[in-house]
Parts: sequence; structure tokens; C-alpha cells
Amino acid sequence: MRAAALPPAAAGTSAPAVAARRPAAPKLGAGPAARRRGACPAPTPPHAAPQAAPELLHQQDAGPAAAVRYSGSAAGRVIGNGAAAQASAAPPASRPDAGLIVTCFKWPAALGGHEVSVCGSFSNWEPVALHQATPGGDFVRSLALPPGPAYFKYLVDGEWICSPCEQVVQNGKGFNNHRLIQPTATFTWRSSELGGHDVLLTGSFNSWAELLPLTHDVAAGTHSLRCCLPQGHYEFQFFVDGQWLLCPSLPTSLTEQGRMVNCIEVSAAPAFHIHYATGWANAVLHVRAVAEPGQPEAPWQALPMHSTNSRGRPKGGNWMTATICATPAEKGRNGAPTTNGSRGGANGAAAAARGVAGLSVDGGDGAPPQSFRPIEFFVSSVDGSQEDRPWGGAAYRCFHPGGYKLRSGSLRPFPVATQPPMMLVSDLDGTMVGDGEEADACTREFATYWEENAALAGGVLVYNTGRSLGQFQGLLEYKAGALPVPDVLITAVGTKVWRLDCEGGTRGTATGLAWKEDHQWARTLDEGWSLEKIRQCVQEVINRRGDAVFWLDNGTEHPHRVCISGKADITPAVVAELEAGVAGCGMQCKVIVSGTGDWRYIDVTSARAGKLAALEYVRTLYGVHHSRCVAAGDSGNDTLMLGGRNLAIVVGNAQPELVQWVLEQPQEQRMVVTDAPMARGILEGLARHGLY
Repeated sequence: MRAAALPPAAAGTSAPAVAARRPAAPKLGAGPAARRRGACPAPTPPHAAPQAAPELLHQQDAGPAAAVRYSGSAAGRVIGNGAAAQASAAPPASRPDAGLIVTCFKWPAALGGHEVSVCGSFSNWEPVALHQATPGGDFVRSLALPPGPAYFKYLVDGEWICSPCEQVVQNGKGFNNHRLIQPTATFTWRSSELGGHDVLLTGSFNSWAELLPLTHDVAAGTHSLRCCLPQGHYEFQFFVDGQWLLCPSLPTSLTEQGRMVNCIEVSAAPAFHIHYATGWANAVLHVRAVAEPGQPEAPWQALPMHSTNSRGRPKGGNWMTATICATPAEKGRNGAPTTNGSRGGANGAAAAARGVAGLSVDGGDGAPPQSFRPIEFFVSSVDGSQEDRPWGGAAYRCFHPGGYKLRSGSLRPFPVATQPPMMLVSDLDGTMVGDGEEADACTREFATYWEENAALAGGVLVYNTGRSLGQFQGLLEYKAGALPVPDVLITAVGTKVWRLDCEGGTRGTATGLAWKEDHQWARTLDEGWSLEKIRQCVQEVINRRGDAVFWLDNGTEHPHRVCISGKADITPAVVAELEAGVAGCGMQCKVIVSGTGDWRYIDVTSARAGKLAALEYVRTLYGVHHSRCVAAGDSGNDTLMLGGRNLAIVVGNAQPELVQWVLEQPQEQRMVVTDAPMARGILEGLARHGLY
């Protein structure tokens, strides 16, 4: 394989290569068979047996060269205990240094690739190999890092790529993924009560692909592991002395495979999220903690602001953002807050993690919620020649952690910035767009909302349409900026998935003209599908029905879908004939009817395809929980995605057949029918679901 060129951020580095060592997995069921007091046995793993974690690398401020080496292995210290150390024949286990936090880097299998590494500021831009637990699974690697900002890219089959599933920023070093390393969950096993010597952990956060060792605190009688996880719902399980066990004091749930596991809802670590609308190409945030009574003022810290995914152009410029870790009021007497421009502040971040309800997983110290020190800030241009300060004051002030927007000298709360990202999956025609000036006005109102709110907070916009890619691109051009550019496009009734090609940048900088097909989704649809047999079945129906049915697409453009048009009065009979013909060929498929008037569209797709199946695929890819995913539609061919586990919006101009379908469904809060039509109806629905 040809050597890859270094990304812009890596230029000039000369750190030694980082080699990963992957120990063998502990045998399931191995180890002492002693009864665990109160622990619940789980006789089988939740998924295929995960591998013992490769060495969890950690980097000191001096870079990889300062890290301890074992047997010429990775430029990092082994974090492990008996099971992992014995499996790898490693020296006696060591523990992560105080203040280090474990975070998992993941490259979803759906994004393609055969050899994947992560390269970042934490490794001096040297590759750290990721691994797969199972063929076709996600590539993962957990690393132990100090608190602070991490900038990184993935090296996929020799090509430097930013993951579209994580924040992408431009910070003067080109475009890179960005992650703020803070503890958001502490997994704890009470070994003094439940027993256990070697305790490991795996879960959905690392695709069940690694066994992560917990650190033993003899005095406390616990094994624990501090992790940096994004907000959301996670499932996990403990591997204690060779046995799969559940913690009895923690919530449990069933995986899709029917396995009982523990689960957790992770909240964001307390921080100040500042979003700034500026006409400057770049901006610098100057920030400090507000001095406590009797204490001197701290010096200002200069923090470069990042680009965002928003395509909004306030003042003809951009939305910029920065995140400052909150400092507990009793900490940081020198007045310096921990920011995403600082590598220090482990104590403050740890205290913040312990003090937030729901942040620790079993075994938190029970401390009440803490108060945090206010911050004050102002913004300047990069060269410092221009400043943005409040009228009549020296600096803007935020009194409590949370989200904030600064625009035209006005600082306002922006609470959505602290919530998990949401995903909107919308039909196009009749839902997001329509004909006429009033319909275009609705679409423009939605675009303004999305770019100045949801996109700033990491929201994912998906269009789920019967149109082809070419037809969508024509619509995007025709609407002349009124229609917002999505992150993902699902076309041809759920048979093709396209991801926006950011062309080396972000959604905010992409042209919207380049798209990458998700070939993993296409391979999923191959099973049980034969285009030639489907064509024969449909042609036989057309031959029998004469001029009442005709071809629209015989699968030439979309190989997992064929489409015909039929008169409305015979459509039920045509559907029955198609289903019987396909069954007679020993295949399974979906027949989807849509449209109004005297004629109907009739799509025949792979049984694995469809608007809901594609929605679930994309939702899983981006790691969005059902409760943060909402589908919007207006016609009968939207019923599948509206009827899923996700939230649903039926816009006010919905066709009668869809309204009738809604009346026949259980009347749940999961689904709302709006008064407003089209894109205004989407906005109303988001507000009623609490996602606006």
C-alpha cells in the first residue's frame, strides 16, 4: 500500500510510530466459579465475544516520546489487570495516571475501509491502529487521554478523512474532527460487596469490540473507569474473573439480540458553550473565571473559535463556537478556568463529573450538585485589531454552565447546545417543499431555524424521498437557497443512501453538489433480491393490464427498486398480482403505493429496503437515539417511517389516506398532527415534541 501524505495538521511532526498490540480475548466462562454476592450472572456475552482491549495509549504533555514503553510496544502505558495482562503475556498491570480519561475512537463499518487508524494531536499525528472485533464490524480503539481538546483524523486505506459522524472544525490547522475530552461517565463495580479481582467492561460505546480494564481502589473497595462518552443511551456489561455479570443496582435492558445488559443515560459534562455570529473570517475568544471575593483577577486566556456545521451567514460571515469546561466554585483559586484551549484542569473536570446527577454509573460519591464559577469573555479578530465587548461593560458574563448565543451585542441562552444532537428525517414533496410562493416561504422559515439552531447544536438533517439523486439536485438548484442542504439523502424509496461530500471541509463549507453513495447499504439490500426476476414479474402484470399500467423505472438507475404507474381504480388488484408473482418466484419484496389523482406510483423494492429501514440505518450510523429522531411526512408512502419507534410529525396538509392511517393507529404522544402545513408544520411538530 502506498504511503499516505500527512494531513495539514501533521506537517513538521517527527514522533515515533505508534504500534498497537492486540491481546487475545479471555475465554468466556474462565476464572473462579465463586458465587458473587448479589451479582447477576449473564451466561452469554451480549454480542460476539469482544477482544481484550489493546493497550490504552496515553500521552503526556511532552508527547509520545515521554510515555513509558513495554517490550517495544505502543508508545503508551499498558492499562490493564490480570485477565488482559495474562492474555497478552504483558508485564504486571499498571493503572492509568490520575486525571486520564478513556475515550473510544470509532470508524463505522458503513463508511467503508479495510485498514483504519486514528491520528491526532494526542499521538503527535502518528497513526494508532483501530481494529474490528468481527468481520464487517466497526473499527474501534480506546485511548486514555488527559482532559482538554483532541483534534484528529482517520487514516482509511491510505487516505486522510474526517468522520462525518463527529464534529468537524476548522481551527487554523485545516479541517479535523474535534472532541473535548471530559469525564462524562464513571463505571464502577463494587468489588467489596459483589466480589471480583479482575474486572473488565464492554458496551455499545465501543461496539462491544473491546474489554476495558477497571482500576482497583483497595481503600474504597471498588473497580472503576472514567470515560468520555457523548450524550446518549448506552448498554454495557461487566466481565468479572472470567464471568459475564450484571450489576444488580443498575438499570437493565434487552439488546436487539435479546440479551440482558446494564444501561445508562449519559449527560453532558458541565461546560459553557458559546456560539458567536460574526462577519470575521476567524475569531478568538478571550475568557477567564470571574474572580471570587477577595481574589485577584486572573489573566485572560485566548481561545481560537471553531467553525460550525451551520450554513447560515450572519453579517455575511459565519457562526463560530467555543466550549469552556466549567470549574467548580471551590476549585481553581488562581482564577484560571479549564477551557478547550487548555491541557490542564483535571481536578476541576473530575470534580465536575462527580457532582452532576446521573453522571456516574454506580458508585458515585453521592455528593450533591455543585455550583460552578461564572465566566466572563470578549471576542476579537485574530490579529486583535477589532474587539466585541458589551456596550458599557468590559466583558460578557455567563453565570451558569449552559449554551449561549452572542449576536449583534446580545447574549442569549441557547439550551439546545447542551442536549444530545437530534435527527430530522423529512419527506420532500408536500412536506419540506411545495409549489408557489407560500410554500417557498415555509421552506425558507425552516432553513433559517435549522441553520441558526439545530445545525449549530450538531443536528443531522436527512431527506427521505422517492426522487433520484439527479432529481433532488435539480430541486435544490430550482429552490435557489430556500431548501437547506442535508447531511444525508435517502432516495428511491429507501433503496439508496447518499452522504454529503464535504470536500475536505464541513457541511457549512460544502457546495451541496457532491455526494457519496453508501455502498454498505446497497450490499445489505442484495440478499433475497433478483432484479431480473422482479422485472419479469412486473412485465407479466403490465402485459395483462395493457395501457392501464406502464414502466417508469425498470431498475436501470436503481437496481434495488423498480417503479410503474397504474390507474388508481385497479391499483389494489395490481398490487395483489405483483405480490403473488414475486412470492411465486420464491422471493420477498415490498410493494409501496403513493400519489394522488387518477394514477398511482407503484414501487417494488427489496424486502430489506424502505423508508423506515433506511432511516434506522442512518440513525444507527450517526448514533442518534430514537427519542431524538423525528420523521416528517404527508402521504401514504411515509407511513413506514412514521410508524417506527422514532418520533413522528404529520404535517397539516397531509393527504386523506395518511390522516386515515393516523386515526387507525394507537393515539400516542410519539406522533403529532400539526395545524400548519409543510415546512411550517415541521417547525410546529418539533416544538410540540420539545426538540425546537
